[in-house]
Amino acid sequence: MIRMRNRMAARASAASLILAASTMVAGCAQVDVAVDRGLSSKAPGGQSAVEPPAEPSPVEGETNVQRSENGLPPLDASERLRDSACAKADDMIARDYWGHTAPDGSGGPSTFIREAGVDYSRAAENLFYSSTGGPDPVANWMQSPGHRENILDPDLTRVGVCLRTAAYQGLPEAHLYVQHFATPMSER
Repeated sequence: MIRMRNRMAARASAASLILAASTMVAGCAQVDVAVDRGLSSKAPGGQSAVEPPAEPSPVEGETNVQRSENGLPPLDASERLRDSACAKADDMIARDYWGHTAPDGSGGPSTFIREAGVDYSRAAENLFYSSTGGPDPVANWMQSPGHRENILDPDLTRVGVCLRTAAYQGLPEAHLYVQHFATPMSER
């Protein structure tokens, strides 16, 4: 698992971890930010808009089953985090890299989450891909300490998942999952 912390300045550090098997690969990252960067969407009158929960996808639903089985409240599904997860998946596919940051150091999870309009105090990312489409990403994430920690983090309140199927990493067809978590600043 990778942890990135950014407490008092806009300084960011990037690292990546790859867990690989013959047909599936997973990775995770976590980001804490204690500064308000003014990136929340604003309602008329200058108030921060509160995003209503979305209907959970199957992976988001299974994530909440795991949380419930461990005595934790469910995460609210977030369209904005789905957008950030899809932007990350699209970037990894377009630039053919695997990791929490691109080889040039760009493309960290915080970039995509902020660009989707989420002003967060805490965020995390889980990654998974398979050549078969069969393996359950949540079951695999729960077997990895870092991924499990992200799923069961009691301080995270929102989740968004994106699944993309494309030619990727030399495979004619890969199923790429990006899971973004966050706690919006408005919930601190």
